[in-house]
Amino acid sequence: MDRVSRRARRGVATLDYALLIGIVLPLAAFVLVIAPQIMLRVYEMVCTMVSWPFM
Repeated sequence: MDRVSRRARRGVATLDYALLIGIVLPLAAFVLVIAPQIMLRVYEMVCTMVSWPFM
């Protein structure tokens, strides 16, 4: 039973590395680039909603 499960899991670590390099790292880089712009837009929207009744 133990040998069968080892054979079935062969190559899974390579798949994990491919997932990390191909999907997670580019996604993290995109989030780091776009996050300041999103925070700025949210800040502007909040300021607009708060100041709108006084205009």
